[in-house]
Amino acid sequence: MPDPPDTRPHSPTFAEAWALWLAHRIHSTRSLRASTLADYESIYRRHLEPAFATLRLDELDAAAIVGFTIARRQAGVSAKRLSNVLVPLRACLRWHHRLGTLGPDPSPWFDASAPAADERRILTPAQVERLIAELPERHRPMIAFAAYTGVRAGELRALTWADVDLTTRTARIDKTYYRDRLQRSTKTGRDRTVPIPRHVAELLGEWERRCPASPDGLVFPGPRGRPLDLDTFRARVFKPALRNAGLPETIRIHDLRHSSASWYLHAGATLREVMAIHGWTQLQTAVRYLHVADELTAAADRLSDAREAALAAPAREENP
Repeated sequence: MPDPPDTRPHSPTFAEAWALWLAHRIHSTRSLRASTLADYESIYRRHLEPAFATLRLDELDAAAIVGFTIARRQAGVSAKRLSNVLVPLRACLRWHHRLGTLGPDPSPWFDASAPAADERRILTPAQVERLIAELPERHRPMIAFAAYTGVRAGELRALTWADVDLTTRTARIDKTYYRDRLQRSTKTGRDRTVPIPRHVAELLGEWERRCPASPDGLVFPGPRGRPLDLDTFRARVFKPALRNAGLPETIRIHDLRHSSASWYLHAGATLREVMAIHGWTQLQTAVRYLHVADELTAAADRLSDAREAALAAPAREENP
């Protein structure tokens, strides 16, 4: 006898499931930001499509996910990057489970703790000043501005002289470059005005007179007046300066933003002020730096205690 017809609902391929989920995320009321969408599309092309595109959803299971993570790590993908890759994969599968397209709940497949994010590197002002001193003169204002205002690298690239007011010592942050595409908004979608410390305003005033001409009026343009190429800058300028300053080459430009947040809190700024300056919308983001500031203060106090103990020792020896 012939087999009875298969009456089960059609199970889409992962490629079809991904396309539907992504379309939903683009057009829903909580639509993806352009930068997030670009990152998800890159993740799909480089990681998910080769592994899962032709696989039906009813063939996806925990073993397939585990096999994928092992293969990616063996291929040299870092733990941090793999954690980022799994975010949209998990979201897509959970959405299809809620939709009824995927039978089993995929949550347990991702229950293992995500790999720890890179440790936040907090530099001291003295370390940053050493770094700045080792930079070519034309790049010193940019790194000083990054460290003492906490703006993101993409925001640095997009900053124009029209955004800067050296009289009030403020800068309007309302755009960013992401993958060489100008976005008329910041990463979080919240524009902000940041204060510029006095010594950085002086640097900018001097730099404005020497800044190369730029069609867009960029404050920190590349050699030909176009947006600065960050990859080239990191390799040819930033890392050599780190080496010459005696600092780890693993330090990133983004670590200057981490340092800025800690310094502000250490100097007595409120959490609300730090959130406004750095463009954060979540209180817990700023709280993380409050803990760092407390730790740095405690470390500094211990250093003072050690100094006082060292100074007291000769006195005890002279007066037994």
